[in-house]
Amino acid sequence: MVREQDPWSKVVLAWLMRRRKEGNVNSPNKQRKWFSLGSAAATLSALALGAAAAGSGWTIVSSPNATTSNYLYSVAQASASDLWSVGYAYNQTTRFDSTLTEHWNGRSWAIVPSPSPGTQRKCGSGYSGSVLTGVTAIAGSDVWATGWICSPYEGYPAQTLTEHWNGSQWTVASSPNESEADYSVLQAVAAVATNDVWAVGNYQEGGGQYQWNTLIEHWDGTQWSIVESPNVAGADENYLNAVTAASSSDVWAVGYSNINAEIDVPLIEHYDGNAWSIVSSPYPAPSEFNELYSVAAVSPSDVWAAGYENENSQGQYGGALIEHWDGSAWSLVHAPTLGFATTLYGLSARSSTDVWAVGYIWRVGTSYTPLTEHWDGTTWTDVSPPDPGKAAELFGTLASSGTVWAVGAYSTEAGDGLNNPQTLTMKR
Repeated sequence: MVREQDPWSKVVLAWLMRRRKEGNVNSPNKQRKWFSLGSAAATLSALALGAAAAGSGWTIVSSPNATTSNYLYSVAQASASDLWSVGYAYNQTTRFDSTLTEHWNGRSWAIVPSPSPGTQRKCGSGYSGSVLTGVTAIAGSDVWATGWICSPYEGYPAQTLTEHWNGSQWTVASSPNESEADYSVLQAVAAVATNDVWAVGNYQEGGGQYQWNTLIEHWDGTQWSIVESPNVAGADENYLNAVTAASSSDVWAVGYSNINAEIDVPLIEHYDGNAWSIVSSPYPAPSEFNELYSVAAVSPSDVWAAGYENENSQGQYGGALIEHWDGSAWSLVHAPTLGFATTLYGLSARSSTDVWAVGYIWRVGTSYTPLTEHWDGTTWTDVSPPDPGKAAELFGTLASSGTVWAVGAYSTEAGDGLNNPQTLTMKR
């Protein structure tokens, strides 16, 4: 849901996820994935957090907040005691969105200063900002984060943003934008090596056209450059939301395309070391909205993608869209039916029998409930995490070194979506 308290979301995040159809925003089979944005703050006692986690296997870990509204979207690690999570913080007073980078040193999370070049630019009615939505760690002194900033040009709200951690500070690295595009944004980043990093997103063609195309960029150790990426023929919207890199010749990106303003279909693209190509992917025939927001690779023949579907092949609402690559084809995998709408934002895989997905559940009459699901090699099951407030969503996950992390945001206020959110981190 796009919140009135957060003007940046109305300008940028509404672009990234297809607009809801008028009159259907509350229909259970029309519920869509939106980064739910809000503002302000709330606190929880350690006792309440401990009680919330009891019996779930998950423990909420305290994480700091920078301003009046704070979100964490992605998490990555260089080692078990060297983790990064990124997002943004919104200040109601200044109406600035600032990048938010937090670091785990093995004992606690702390905010680390990061550049917010967009805070000096106006992207609408008096507000401005910089947002980070993806992070990947190659080493303790080699970490990348991606997102977008306000454009310096009148009427052009956003440009790509890439930032690099060199072990002592975050700095902005120059990244290209599609020529004459109205908007160019990066959603996710993944690394193979220090000279082989991929970032994906999308751009809107210039001249007032409503045509969205995929955007893929590559870091070769010296500079970022745009790499040609395909779009679905006849689709007026093509979005890439996530990327995973198994090797220099095995990179996957996922998202969705909209056909004739009628139906969203999964979009999966693969890089074989030479070029990006679209790989056919299924979706349940009754479903109108089929969107992928996350991808994780175990091996070349074991890759997972997940997101949102509004109806499964049996005509049931409430299960997420989950797909699997076996080395030759993508296939649908059954997801638990948990509410009227289930969305998976993040995926992380440790092995073929240990894969984690995170997101949220929406139920009629309730707000968002945080969600974690686990694949044991046979079945996806719900592993209910603690809910620290009236609403919570998980956006990113990391499963490695015997620990699983999940990050997102929560609100202690009742209502539709996340009002007055705080950062949320948990582990098991």
